[in-house]
Amino acid sequence: MVAYASYTAEEFLNAPEDLIFARLVRSDAVSGFSQFSHKQGWSWGEAIRLMKSACEQLIAADHRHSGVGVVLEYRIPRREKRLDAAFLFCNTVAVIEFKAGSSSATSEAIAQVSDYCLDLAYYHAQSQGKKIVPIVCSTEALSSHLLPASNETLISDIHCAGGSDLSALLLQLASEDPKSPDGSISHEHWCSSSYRPIPGIIETTVSLFNKHGAEDIEAALADRGTIDRSIEAIQRIIEESRDGNQKTLCLLTGVPGAGKTLTGLRIAHSPDSLRTGWRSVFLSGNGPLLRVLKAALAADYKDRQGCTKALAQRHAESLLHSVHAYLAEAQKSQSPTSENIIIFDEAQRAWDAAKMQKMAGRQRSFGVVSELAPQLDQASEPSQILAVMDRHVEGAVVIALCGSGQEIHDGEAGVGEWIAARNKDYPHWRLICSPSALELGRADPVKVDAETSSSMHLNISVRSHRASAYAAWVDAVLRGKPVEARLHADHEEFPVVLVRQLDEARRWLRATTLGSRRFGLVASSGCSRLRPYGIEVSAGFRKELDYAEWFTAPKGDLRSSFALETAATEFECQGLELDRVAVCWGWDLTLAEKELSPRTFRGTSWNAVRKSRDRQYIINKYRVLLTRAREGMVIWVPLGDEHDRTRSVAEMDELANYLVECGVKPISGADDSN
Repeated sequence: MVAYASYTAEEFLNAPEDLIFARLVRSDAVSGFSQFSHKQGWSWGEAIRLMKSACEQLIAADHRHSGVGVVLEYRIPRREKRLDAAFLFCNTVAVIEFKAGSSSATSEAIAQVSDYCLDLAYYHAQSQGKKIVPIVCSTEALSSHLLPASNETLISDIHCAGGSDLSALLLQLASEDPKSPDGSISHEHWCSSSYRPIPGIIETTVSLFNKHGAEDIEAALADRGTIDRSIEAIQRIIEESRDGNQKTLCLLTGVPGAGKTLTGLRIAHSPDSLRTGWRSVFLSGNGPLLRVLKAALAADYKDRQGCTKALAQRHAESLLHSVHAYLAEAQKSQSPTSENIIIFDEAQRAWDAAKMQKMAGRQRSFGVVSELAPQLDQASEPSQILAVMDRHVEGAVVIALCGSGQEIHDGEAGVGEWIAARNKDYPHWRLICSPSALELGRADPVKVDAETSSSMHLNISVRSHRASAYAAWVDAVLRGKPVEARLHADHEEFPVVLVRQLDEARRWLRATTLGSRRFGLVASSGCSRLRPYGIEVSAGFRKELDYAEWFTAPKGDLRSSFALETAATEFECQGLELDRVAVCWGWDLTLAEKELSPRTFRGTSWNAVRKSRDRQYIINKYRVLLTRAREGMVIWVPLGDEHDRTRSVAEMDELANYLVECGVKPISGADDSN
């Protein structure tokens, strides 16, 4: 049930109050609420009375308003909440949160109605492109006031009104509403409209693993054409591998924010996959990602089960696994694993042979000895995974989820190592990949003997809601193509602004991030000269911080991203996201002869990076940082210090001008020490 009730203004005005009330009570029972409180009934009664008065005055002012839509208790998927009421004009949707008996609008009520309006603006087809007006109606308030919303959001200013002012406010909105030849928005069409939210990775993980709200997640992802197509293709491959006792390696590639992790989680929990009779395991080598997701799972499980924190943590540990720990456990014997399907997230970051040998040597120094053949210690991580899964006689599937251009650290092998490992030691494995995977792996399609499919590539970013070209914008910026980048810039759908003071970036985040949306600072781990501004990115400092709290703690908690005191680097935020971010740009990536020039800081000076692979690592760091936001981004380019040669003023001025040339919107603010 999408809404408890909906009418035209004339129908609502003429309907007896007791019949409207009875309809709400019946709908509440059908929705699964077994107990009906006196407080809820009284609140509905107050809302119905005020809404009837508003409908009467609207129709009296202009009979055309008799067709205005009136919706009560519309369910917001994923939030497990319902907006109290909405008035549907021609090109305006007024969303009302009633607070019966209250004399003022609380911050909680303001955040609640802001969330509803943002969700409608982003996800609700019939509301997109409309003016979305949030209203908190505190029935006993003696006066009304307006809370300005930033121009960088998709919703209007927030009205805090008293019950006696509601009718006048709705009349004002009606008079300001651009009239449509088709009249008011149909309440039937609005209620039945497509609503496809894009869930965040933390929310998706909690919903899918703990099964509450999972249907909303499934419905949301099913409507993303490329994701749905890829999932169907992989499910067919799993069935073919099982039926034919075949071993298959799938390389699923995608642009940043395309939903690779979401796709992998959905495959792992798909009823079709489970019906094959094969068990699956979701692995990641991304330690910070696992810690954050496990913390979110544990917190949710503790709240729902009322258990101890320790028990909740053990529950979370059983659901998500580190690929390094999984391999270490598998190496204790030669037996097949209990899972026939491995889904390896962030697979482009799998370690090469040198890194694996180094880590094996470190383990031996602590007395940890593998029972496998010694030569396996010298194999790359992709090769070791294929070796472990090759033990299955009845077949197996490895699904490697690979980001494009997201290798960020020495020892990360990239897509090419998966192809090389299969070709060298496991040619009997079927290889299915995207054409993009062969390009990334610099592999000859003829020699590789691969089956290529466009279904194995996710080419549209879904992280940033409606800005599907955003990943292309980032790519053009990092390739030094400002003209091309400007073609992909879309400030209405996804604002990207530039500031020169850090405090201005903080102000922008606080002013434009509404409701329960999350914001935070991100910076490259190579930005060591941001220290004078209070941004510390050294490894030792970051080890002291709990980034699970940074990503999940609420406003008011100094450990959270909301505090804007600490920045997450590419290592902490890869695979994760925030609604809005401030990217703190450093001197490790500046311009030289109109091209981006990666550098490292050693001792007291910056040094150019010569090796192409190391240069790409630094550029990829910024690719990660620039693709973390879901709704908007501010880029802070420091002013520099003419007395400090490690913080060149000219270099940052040139970089700022380049970003503006790429389509970033500059925002001027008061000058300060930052």
